[in-house]
Amino acid sequence: MKKKWLVICSAVLLAGAFIYVANNSQILGKTRRTRPARRFILSQSWAQRAYARVTARKQAAKRLAAATAAAANDPMLTQADFTSRINALIGQTRVDVSVLDTQTGRQLTFQNGGSNFWQASSIKAAILTMLVEDDGPLSGNLDKTAQAMIRFSDNDAATSLFYRVGGFRALMAFWAKLGMTGTVANYSGFGLSSTTAADQIKLLQYIKKMPAVDQAYILNVMAGIVPGQRFGIGTMPDPAFKNGWLNNAQDRWYVNSIGFADKERYLVAILTENNLDQASGQQLTSRIADSILKK
Repeated sequence: MKKKWLVICSAVLLAGAFIYVANNSQILGKTRRTRPARRFILSQSWAQRAYARVTARKQAAKRLAAATAAAANDPMLTQADFTSRINALIGQTRVDVSVLDTQTGRQLTFQNGGSNFWQASSIKAAILTMLVEDDGPLSGNLDKTAQAMIRFSDNDAATSLFYRVGGFRALMAFWAKLGMTGTVANYSGFGLSSTTAADQIKLLQYIKKMPAVDQAYILNVMAGIVPGQRFGIGTMPDPAFKNGWLNNAQDRWYVNSIGFADKERYLVAILTENNLDQASGQQLTSRIADSILKK
């Protein structure tokens, strides 16, 4: 009986041992089978991240090289260089300048605290634009009057055309349509209406979007400024522009230059106030215009 019991117990123990070994062999087998797969997945993931980092570095290097090449080929100064140059020129004069390169979208700006820049005769560019918008390219006596207003800056011609386009009410509606929120009419005289360089760029952009025949007419008239008035933008390549100059009660001068350069690639607005005299203001606007492009 004891023997029989011992045999049964031994069989049970052997069976248990067999089952234990079999189970552990399956677990180990599974572990051996799954571990290499996990290592492969981890290695693949690391390789993908490494490849992405290398690709990103290459793309960044390409962008930097392209930006460096573009900067080297860009005719316009950097903002830092432009600011440095203008600071060296202006003295006590207050200045507001805005430049837009229509090919690259780059801008240059400078503003040293001035405000209420009188437009003086530069407002005549807006009057011409309104006139052509209403009537198309001008002819006959109307063309002669417009030519006199722009090319010779004739004030009588400007006054007659100012009233023809609708006076202050029409002028303010036109500025509002263009989003020229910093431009304010002065009923004491349209030349005393104030503006900002940024607003004048909006006017120039509007001219660029006009129908081709209207735009061509305006640019042709603005390209024909007489020699004695070709300061400011007039010193730049292929200009089409309108200048303005006017002194205040303290005999300080506002001198401005707005327009296009280099076959309409550059839109430029230069506003100055507190010039000691007309000649120094004209010289300053010319030197500012001369500081826009690299030499």
